[in-house]
Amino acid sequence: MRRLALLGFALCLAAPARADMPLATTPAWTSTALGHVATGGGWADLDGDGWVDFVAANGNDMARQTVVVYRNNGAGGLPLAPTWSSSDIDYHGHLDLGDVNGDGLIDLVVGVYLGPAGFGNPGKAKLYLGNGAGGFTPTPVWSTGTPLYCFSVALGDVNGDGRLDLACAAGESYEAHPERLRVYLNTGGSLPALPSWESSDIGYALDVTWCDVDLDGDLDLAASGEISRNRVYFNRYGEGGGLDTVAGWTSGDTPSYANTIAFGDWNGDGTPDLAVADNNQLGGAGRFKVYANTAGALGATPAWQSSNGGYGSHVSWVDLDLDGDRDLAAGRWWGAVRLYENTGGGLTTAPVWQSSTSSVIENLFWEDVDNDGLLSNGLTVAVGDGARRGVQLAAAPVRAVLSVTVDGTPLAASEYVLHPATGWLALAAAPAPGAQVAVAFRYSRDLDLGCTNWDSTLGNYLFLNTGTLVGAPETTPLGFSLAAAPNPLRARTVLRYRGEGAGAASLAIFDLQGRRVKSLHAGALPGGLLSWEWDARDEGGQRQAAGVYFARFVADGHEASVKLILL
Repeated sequence: MRRLALLGFALCLAAPARADMPLATTPAWTSTALGHVATGGGWADLDGDGWVDFVAANGNDMARQTVVVYRNNGAGGLPLAPTWSSSDIDYHGHLDLGDVNGDGLIDLVVGVYLGPAGFGNPGKAKLYLGNGAGGFTPTPVWSTGTPLYCFSVALGDVNGDGRLDLACAAGESYEAHPERLRVYLNTGGSLPALPSWESSDIGYALDVTWCDVDLDGDLDLAASGEISRNRVYFNRYGEGGGLDTVAGWTSGDTPSYANTIAFGDWNGDGTPDLAVADNNQLGGAGRFKVYANTAGALGATPAWQSSNGGYGSHVSWVDLDLDGDRDLAAGRWWGAVRLYENTGGGLTTAPVWQSSTSSVIENLFWEDVDNDGLLSNGLTVAVGDGARRGVQLAAAPVRAVLSVTVDGTPLAASEYVLHPATGWLALAAAPAPGAQVAVAFRYSRDLDLGCTNWDSTLGNYLFLNTGTLVGAPETTPLGFSLAAAPNPLRARTVLRYRGEGAGAASLAIFDLQGRRVKSLHAGALPGGLLSWEWDARDEGGQRQAAGVYFARFVADGHEASVKLILL
């Protein structure tokens, strides 16, 4: 088989040292196996009814099979058998979901690892358009014009035009078919037949993902290393360039045997750290590991590794215990799903939670399938600089964007696009320098876990969150907390608030002499998960000198402050 650096607090309860993970160990749902070799998976509201549906791509390198959907019944339940299946079959790998053609419906891209003849015959990547009724077009409307061994795909707006572009992992190591990574740029809602970008290096990668690694406002491309280095190609579109063809970062602990990779800020410093699932089928120890990001630069060697190894297959980040830091979910072939707890900037080396199941796990993905923790009070406020078009929302995944305004003027839905799984919003036009961009969004604090299995005798799983958020108000009655990251900062920082609403509130930046430098908020405050960006400038748009500043937040007589260090 195949393959604030410091936090500022006021009236905020301290997080428990070791919280129990609110996740059932036994699946609440197991699909009928049907001989499916389930590989790629994801959640999306395909029919616009406000409930997420389960999407799975079957086949791997073991069988040519269909892509399927298990449609949510509108009460948080999933059917045992698929409610939609593609008409075509392939050796399907991983998938991604997003609105590619700009019609407001979720579309599906899938990697095809092998061609119809199997090993020795390259596959492709392909696109199905959403039909708005809980499924997609029966056959792909697009596929790559030249074949490639593509096990994974990732959607993201790399060139800042407000459209989702497609990155493809490439290469097949079992029979030594190295290839270049590829990106297909979206033009007017369509993908080209031939790649718009290729990496200079030729090798093997089973996974790709987009993330703003260096915090410059555009998406960089990361690729896992299969018998090679993990690597990141930096994006220079904001500087008038493009995506580098030569990797600007490579892991130093080589060779790597990575199956999947995922970004998440594990220590609250505002920079995304890289988690990797190594698989020892081809060699190595097969450990889960994390490369720490410091001020936009990833370390060459892991800052953390799991205590044991094996057939590592997947990693994903989630703040499951709601203590403000992200825990690491991980899966292995012929093993349990497991969770490593974040204890305030570091992970336990042994899992603190394991499923009661043992299966051939391939993909782990999070959403609120029963809507019992769904909130509509997310707000992210960013500052335009005339070039940057990407906005990282304060939560991931994000169910829906409710509104986007630039200096109070609403944008039409055609003027931005969301990648729901990562919470990255791409604007079609760069806001003017100093313009305030406000994004209201819906998210959940009660995430459930979907899991695909490629053992053809087992079904897919749903593990339900056992938290007690059912019927919870969209505020946090326990008080409020304020945090800033990155801190120290060079160009910008994000101040994050979680708490209750207030009739009158203010957030402003002050210098050491107590002079107000910049007002970020004044007026009524909605409760929930809010964030504001400070771009190190004053009200007149002038860059401030390096030094110490304070963010001061006042709401209904309560006050919090954060010390900011501008480099």
